[in-house]
Amino acid sequence: MVRLWLIVVVAAVAFTVYAVIDCATMPRQRVRSLSRGVWVLLVIVLPVLGGVLWFLLGRSPATNSGGGSGYRGPEDDPDFLGGPHGPERHRTDKDQDDATLRELEQQFRDRNRDHRHDDDGRSDR
Repeated sequence: MVRLWLIVVVAAVAFTVYAVIDCATMPRQRVRSLSRGVWVLLVIVLPVLGGVLWFLLGRSPATNSGGGSGYRGPEDDPDFLGGPHGPERHRTDKDQDDATLRELEQQFRDRNRDHRHDDDGRSDR
C-alpha cells in the first residue's frame, strides 16, 4: 500500500511540475481567464487541482489555421511551393510518371504499327 501512495505522490508532483513549467512558458496570447502569475500560483497552491484547472480553463488551444503568425513548414506554405496559380507549377512525381508512361505507350504503338507493316509486306523500304 505504501508503494501505491509513493507512486501517486510522485505522479502528482511530476504533473504539478509539468503544469507549472507549461504555465510559466506559455505565450501571453494563449493564457486565458487569469494572468500567468495567478495561474502559476494557483497550480503551486492547489497541486493537482490547479494543474487540471490550468489545462482545462487556463490555456487556449494552439491553432495554426487562418493567417496566423505561427510557424508553417514549407510543405504547408503555398508561397514557398509556388502554388497552383504561381509563376511556375511544380511537377509532382506522379505527373512525371504519367508523362513517361504516355511517351512509352506512344513509342510502343509506333513500333507495333511499324512491325505490322513489315509483316504484311507493305514496308516502305
